[in-house]
Amino acid sequence: MMEFTVHQEGDVAIVVLNGELDVALAPRLKALLKETLEKGHKKIVVDMKNVLFVDSSCLGVMVNAHKMAVGLKAAIKFAQSSEQVRKIFELTRTDKHLSFHSTIGEAIKSFES
Repeated sequence: MMEFTVHQEGDVAIVVLNGELDVALAPRLKALLKETLEKGHKKIVVDMKNVLFVDSSCLGVMVNAHKMAVGLKAAIKFAQSSEQVRKIFELTRTDKHLSFHSTIGEAIKSFES
């Protein structure tokens, strides 16, 4: 079961995910990221600190959300992934397409450059 919250830090939307991101949750994750972009947020940070697992369907959702963001002149960055989750991104080479940061603060600061 995935739980999430969305809050603002300045002009950045912080999407906090909790739980395991698997095929059953892919539609919810897709809707959440799409809705956040459609609300006009140009800077989005996905907090992955409490994500235990990500399967291929959710990896695809994240890559597609990134592409959608680029098309809208927005950006999605990912922060605080556990070592285990980070390895999933590395093994699938998804990390080459997405922007990862150690902390929320680093991710927010990266929008400035």
